[in-house]
Amino acid sequence: MLNFRKMAMLGMLVALVVVAGCSCKEYEEQIMQLDAQIEELQKEIANDEAVIAERNQIVEELTGNLEDCKADNAVLIEENEEVVMITVSDQLSFVSSGIIVLDTMVPALEGIASTIRNHPTWDVYVEGYTDNRKIKEEYQEYWPSNWELGAFRAAAVVRYMTGQMGLDPERFAAVSFGPFRAIAYNDTDEGRRENRRVRFVLYKAE
Repeated sequence: MLNFRKMAMLGMLVALVVVAGCSCKEYEEQIMQLDAQIEELQKEIANDEAVIAERNQIVEELTGNLEDCKADNAVLIEENEEVVMITVSDQLSFVSSGIIVLDTMVPALEGIASTIRNHPTWDVYVEGYTDNRKIKEEYQEYWPSNWELGAFRAAAVVRYMTGQMGLDPERFAAVSFGPFRAIAYNDTDEGRRENRRVRFVLYKAE
């Protein structure tokens, strides 16, 4: 979609150059400016195409690395323009009100980490999501609401991947959406399980 828009703009600029392409001196400066804009757009299009190509490579690598997890429907890989998203479901991630990375999550993290290592110019958001149930009273001293719980979980994953797995912490950010941006209704156990998740967003660093 981004390249389509830029190609359309490029076409319009080329048309303007053709229309203005007479020998009249008053048009020479305009033509030079248009030529510079066309050159810049061509560079942007080439850069976008390179990013999309690497995004496709990342998706292919993740698909292979996470094959077993995907077979269990525990991990979802998605792509959106120049971004790759990996969602790890509740069945692998954390116990109720917990923030300790479970052994069941480690194989998925290893697969994701392997791809991250292979693409050092891509950075990572780790997003924590929860259901809308109130935090149990015995845990409210540590995280008063689901905002804090989501943040602690995202941070726990970042700590694990930068600590135990040795990834560069400067490439990571921990983000919490708490109970918001739900993908299912919270009025059933199944829906709440779907809403409790961790998502990785991989994007090309500027």
